[in-house]
Amino acid sequence: MTLPAGPQRDVARELGAIDFTALFAAQVHDLKNLLFLVLSTLDETVSECSGADIGKEAEGRLALLKYNGQLINDKLIQMLSLYRFNRGPYPVDIAYRPVADLIDELVAEAMPLLAAKSITISGSAQPGLCWFFDRNLVAGAVNNAIHNALDCAGSQIRLGATIEDGYLALRVEDDGPGFPQEVLANGGSAESLNMSGNKTGLGLYFSSVCARLHTNGEKSGRITLGNGGNLGGAVFTLFLP
Repeated sequence: MTLPAGPQRDVARELGAIDFTALFAAQVHDLKNLLFLVLSTLDETVSECSGADIGKEAEGRLALLKYNGQLINDKLIQMLSLYRFNRGPYPVDIAYRPVADLIDELVAEAMPLLAAKSITISGSAQPGLCWFFDRNLVAGAVNNAIHNALDCAGSQIRLGATIEDGYLALRVEDDGPGFPQEVLANGGSAESLNMSGNKTGLGLYFSSVCARLHTNGEKSGRITLGNGGNLGGAVFTLFLP
């Protein structure tokens, strides 16, 4: 049913006064909070079912729900974070932190997602290694790499942390087919964003922004993408100065 011209003009005038960018950001924030409650309830359900005879298929469905819910949550966080970066100034929380603790936490967070994919994950870092970084930004970038690896890995994902040329190098490797050539060429750049396709490239761009928000004098963070590594598949590396 078509509204009369008068009411249509009134509605259009009202909508024209709304800051839809801010409105969408507020809605993303609310959706993220609602999804957090859903995932928390799902975690409780998974815990209650642990050890119970609910069948392999039911366990797999619960794990898949958790996996897809976490992916949705991560994408909402990425969109909301990029919006906040754009509005600025973003309060980057750089502090001197143990790297091994971060690796252990990220591996533990990923563990519940692996049941849906039959993939193992491991992590290692030099004992006692500490570095200056924003925990949330780095975790967001590395988690995005882990979830990309979960989509492609055959059976293994490995996290590692080393010092290379004065940078902390956080690496995520898998044993899948590796990155396609077009991703290797442009992944993580603003030019690679594709808002009309199924693969927007937003996650890698978000990771690149998180890296570049880490600076030390003239040096800034970056990401690199490659194939091969220790497992023969995709290699994502986050360099922090």
